Amino acid sequence: MSDARETATGRAQGESIAIVIAVLVIGCAGIYYVRSLIGPVFFALTLVITVRPLVSWATRHHVPRPVSALVAILIVFAFVIGLFAALGVAIVQLIETLPNYAAQFSSIWDSIRELLGRAGVDESTLIDQVSQSLDTSRIVSVAQSLLGQVSNAGSLLGVMGLSVVFLMFDTSRIEARSRALSRLRPGIASALNGFATSVRSYWLVSTVFGLIVAVFDVIALWILDVPMAVTWGVVSFITNYIPNVGFILGVIPPALIGLVASGPWTALWVVVVYSVLNFVIQSLIQPKFTGDAVGLNTTTTFLSLLFWSQIIGGLGTILAVPLTLFVKALLVDSDPRSRWVSIFLSAGDQPAVDDEGSDAAEADRTASEPISSIGVGPDDVSDTSGPAPGADAARS
Repeated sequence: MSDARETATGRAQGESIAIVIAVLVIGCAGIYYVRSLIGPVFFALTLVITVRPLVSWATRHHVPRPVSALVAILIVFAFVIGLFAALGVAIVQLIETLPNYAAQFSSIWDSIRELLGRAGVDESTLIDQVSQSLDTSRIVSVAQSLLGQVSNAGSLLGVMGLSVVFLMFDTSRIEARSRALSRLRPGIASALNGFATSVRSYWLVSTVFGLIVAVFDVIALWILDVPMAVTWGVVSFITNYIPNVGFILGVIPPALIGLVASGPWTALWVVVVYSVLNFVIQSLIQPKFTGDAVGLNTTTTFLSLLFWSQIIGGLGTILAVPLTLFVKALLVDSDPRSRWVSIFLSAGDQPAVDDEGSDAAEADRTASEPISSIGVGPDDVSDTSGPAPGADAARS
């Protein structure tokens, strides 16, 4: 069987894998140089996919398509602008509050130096460097630099805004293209359908549970009398979109503020409360709602975070999972010969690929149904008459 495939393709499987890796490296290098364009456009695409079922639902209830598309666009705009505005307000409050705790920071650091001296540790040079790096003026400078990046995000929001508008109206009547793709390339149609379902589940569930965790964090910080509780709740909500390490990034600021404001026991309780909430809500409850929709194991998620943050930048930390799902859909799920890779990417103990027969059955099933990769269902195709474009080519 393998010999026949080598003869048919003209190259061995090892050669094919090497060529794919080389193409990926070149492609990633190209993406790196246009990351300021790729990141916002892909972010807009995933958000359009997420709200697309709302447009289909409104259309089925006799709402004009332009009106439903406009409402969906406003929802996306409100979410993105609200996200950036909340982050900007949190950074401003941090800049205004940190100088008030300069004396506490210095006192705590002096105590640490004294403790190290009693233990016989003489690392004065290292301590001085760390002390300078922990100076509140430097922390404020870093925060102001981050605020400048957030305020200069106008170009990013502009690209995202235009992309959302164009994508929303272009996909308002996607039925004919969906049926044509299902007939011409059933494997790709099925892969895109799986990608859309996964990324929609990822954004919706991450948003809902991120909001729940943020509310509980604010309540806990208010009970512990930690300053700027609402600000840290906003930070917790935003960092929830960063897989694996988002929890750590969200707990460090309130723990430090709790340490300088109320002492080490408050900081310890902040860490304990955040850890319990993260474990119970995001590790036990949230997976029950997402199920296997995303289908990526922890190692793959973490490596994708490191990889896409290098390629796309800061936005890549938020888009790490959607970008990985998209690449997986195009390169792995669309071709039965490469679906063995899913075995190493999937979460849980159930293999991602059972047998070749299931792949063939899935391809046959997809070929007879229109894809729903952007929220297209049976009701959406009822108003499209005539054969789909490319149907004659598919028959031939």
